[in-house]
Amino acid sequence: MTTELPVFRNPNRCACLYSKGMFINAGMRPGEEVTGDGNFWCARTQTILGPDRQLCDGDQCLDRSRSCHESL
Repeated sequence: MTTELPVFRNPNRCACLYSKGMFINAGMRPGEEVTGDGNFWCARTQTILGPDRQLCDGDQCLDRSRSCHESL
Protein backbone atom coordinates (compact mmCIF):
# COMPACT_ATOMS: atom_id res chain seq x y z
CA MET A 1 0.00 0.00 0.00
CA THR A 2 1.34 3.42 -0.95
CA THR A 3 1.14 6.34 1.45
CA GLU A 4 1.80 8.96 -1.23
CA LEU A 5 -1.01 11.35 -2.11
CA PRO A 6 -1.88 11.34 -5.82
CA VAL A 7 -1.70 14.82 -7.32
CA PHE A 8 -3.95 16.21 -10.05
CA ARG A 9 -1.99 18.07 -12.72
CA ASN A 10 -3.09 19.98 -15.80
CA PRO A 11 -0.57 19.10 -18.56
CA ASN A 12 -0.68 22.67 -19.95
CA ARG A 13 0.22 24.43 -16.70
CA CYS A 14 3.72 25.02 -15.46
CA ALA A 15 4.98 22.06 -13.46
CA CYS A 16 5.92 24.43 -10.62
CA LEU A 17 2.38 25.76 -10.10
CA TYR A 18 0.72 24.39 -6.97
CA SER A 19 -2.67 24.85 -5.35
CA LYS A 20 -4.61 23.16 -2.59
CA GLY A 21 -7.08 21.95 -5.21
CA MET A 22 -4.36 19.80 -6.79
CA PHE A 23 -4.35 17.63 -3.70
CA ILE A 24 -7.99 17.59 -2.66
CA ASN A 25 -9.24 16.81 -6.18
CA ALA A 26 -6.91 13.86 -6.77
CA GLY A 27 -8.69 10.59 -7.46
CA MET A 28 -12.05 12.16 -8.27
CA ARG A 29 -14.58 9.99 -10.03
CA PRO A 30 -16.03 11.12 -13.39
CA GLY A 31 -18.86 13.58 -12.85
CA GLU A 32 -17.62 14.89 -9.50
CA GLU A 33 -17.14 18.63 -9.35
CA VAL A 34 -13.63 20.05 -8.96
CA THR A 35 -13.16 22.25 -5.92
CA GLY A 36 -10.45 24.66 -4.84
CA ASP A 37 -9.92 27.95 -3.08
CA GLY A 38 -8.15 29.67 -5.99
CA ASN A 39 -4.93 30.18 -4.05
CA PHE A 40 -1.80 29.30 -6.02
CA TRP A 41 1.92 29.36 -5.32
CA CYS A 42 5.13 28.63 -7.18
CA ALA A 43 7.08 25.60 -6.01
CA ARG A 44 10.34 27.36 -6.88
CA THR A 45 9.75 30.57 -4.93
CA GLN A 46 7.14 29.33 -2.41
CA THR A 47 5.24 32.60 -2.99
CA ILE A 48 2.48 33.88 -5.26
CA LEU A 49 5.15 35.24 -7.60
CA GLY A 50 7.21 33.14 -9.97
CA PRO A 51 10.97 33.51 -10.54
CA ASP A 52 10.11 36.07 -13.25
CA ARG A 53 8.40 38.20 -10.54
CA GLN A 54 4.98 37.78 -12.19
CA LEU A 55 1.82 36.45 -10.57
CA CYS A 56 1.26 32.70 -10.39
CA ASP A 57 -2.28 31.50 -11.04
CA GLY A 58 -4.31 29.10 -13.13
CA ASP A 59 -4.27 31.41 -16.16
CA GLN A 60 -0.86 33.10 -15.98
CA CYS A 61 1.01 29.82 -15.64
CA LEU A 62 -0.39 28.43 -18.88
CA ASP A 63 1.83 30.87 -20.78
CA ARG A 64 4.73 28.83 -22.14
CA SER A 65 6.55 32.03 -23.14
CA ARG A 66 7.26 32.85 -19.49
CA SER A 67 10.95 32.40 -18.82
CA CYS A 68 10.25 30.20 -15.79
CA HIS A 69 7.63 27.89 -17.37
CA GLU A 70 8.44 24.18 -16.96
CA SER A 71 6.51 21.63 -18.99
CA LEU A 72 5.33 18.45 -17.33
